[in-house]
Order: sequence, then C-alpha cells, then structure tokens
Amino acid sequence: MTMSDGYAWAAIAGLVLVVFVTRNAFMALPRRFQPTGAFERALRFAPLAALVALTVPTAAEAWLVPGAGWLDVWHDGRLPAAVATVAVARIAGSPFAGLAAGIVVLMAIGGLG
Repeated sequence: MTMSDGYAWAAIAGLVLVVFVTRNAFMALPRRFQPTGAFERALRFAPLAALVALTVPTAAEAWLVPGAGWLDVWHDGRLPAAVATVAVARIAGSPFAGLAAGIVVLMAIGGLG
C-alpha cells in the first residue's frame, strides 16, 4: 500500500497536533484539573518509562534468533545498549544522557550486526 504525499503530511500534522495537545493540556487546564498527589509524582517517571518501552522490545528481538545463546545476545549489541540506556538514565536522572550512553555502547560493539 502506498501513501500519497498529502496523506503523509496530514498524518504527520495530526500526530504533531495530538502530541502537542496531550503534552500541554495540564498547562492550559484550570488549576482544579491539575494533577495532584500520586498522579503528579508518577508523571515524573514518564520519560524513563518511555525509554524502557522503546528499548526492551528492540533488545528482546536478539533473543528471537533461532539458536542464539547468551553470548550471541550480548555480542549483538542491543542488550548491552539497552542496559546502558536504562542504567545511565536512572543514575543521571536524564533520559537524554541514557539515550546517548545507549547509542555509544551500541556503536562501540558494532551496531546491529
């Protein structure tokens, strides 16, 4: 199935709109609708949760190769990069630092091959 340029740009614009509205909704809502308590504390962990949600499926893909052992999985690079990403993001408190560390580890091991 192919998509025309117009549909592709419409999809991108729609995604930008949805992301913009959902990320800025708490600033535009009245104070009585602002998150409080446990929900507000849970929102602080959203960036780390997003990193984990992105890295775990990619790292787990290395285990799906038939006949892959533990050593093969570690030499693939995705699992060590995922571990580095989560560890550095957690220790540094910055998802961007974790992402940078994961990229460095992945490239140091040799990419995905």
